[in-house]
Amino acid sequence: MASLLRDRMRDDMELAGLAESTREVYVRNAVAYVNHFCRPPGRMGREEVRSFLLHLMRVKGYAAATVIVYAAAIRFLYVVTLRRPEVLVGIRLPRPKRRRIVVPTRDEVRRVLDAAHNDFHHTLLLASYASGLRRMEVTALRVEDIDSASNLLHVRQGKGDKPRVTVLGPALLDALRAHWRRYSPPHGWLFPARAPSRRFEDRPMPRNSASKAFSKAAKRAGLRPGLTHHGLRHAFASHLLEDGVDIRTIQVLLGHVRLETTAQYAHVATRLIQQTPSPLEVLGLDTGS
Repeated sequence: MASLLRDRMRDDMELAGLAESTREVYVRNAVAYVNHFCRPPGRMGREEVRSFLLHLMRVKGYAAATVIVYAAAIRFLYVVTLRRPEVLVGIRLPRPKRRRIVVPTRDEVRRVLDAAHNDFHHTLLLASYASGLRRMEVTALRVEDIDSASNLLHVRQGKGDKPRVTVLGPALLDALRAHWRRYSPPHGWLFPARAPSRRFEDRPMPRNSASKAFSKAAKRAGLRPGLTHHGLRHAFASHLLEDGVDIRTIQVLLGHVRLETTAQYAHVATRLIQQTPSPLEVLGLDTGS
């Protein structure tokens, strides 16, 4: 895709208020579409879009959710940047399968934290669980995000660039203070990237480094397959729900726009369901036969 068109698409996405991470993905996917045919997108249309999406499914073997992201990038390219909305008319997309949430138990959380490779990774994973943070959120934490006076942690790099606050807690605050004393990372990042020389850089650590830190700890701890770094966020929500925290409070802490997204954790909090009395009990009716 020509640099002029790429820049125009970037400007359009910025005007539309898309998050920087989304803009990067959309441009990358649009370039993949153009490179697949080696023709300018203005000289292509519905059949090329349809053929490319089928290629992603049949040849690449991409899941429906991934194909939908590619389609969203191509849609933005044609509808907004090229002003050719007719290209997408009639193209149906697959419906993604709802993923089953795999939630670490409290014991598994303890084991994975104990099995962290070093104190740096231990604090990273601890913060992920203690405050329900995504990879992109925990790696982007800075010193000024810690509000010890109000017992809050400010999340400024949330999904969709939407800031929020979440719980800090005395235990995490102590761990972060110890982490700062131990490593004294420069530039204000709590979890900065490391150069090959092992010196800290002025940028957050890559997200995949957080994933690798969890995977190594999970393997060392002998955890069951299927658990990922994101599972610590799942555990944060599910364990709060089991402890009786209101689901709307959890929604705010997680930064979910829709309550339905948070409600998906209800089916894994079986202990809370088991302890919930039926309203019939309150009526005091004699139901004996």
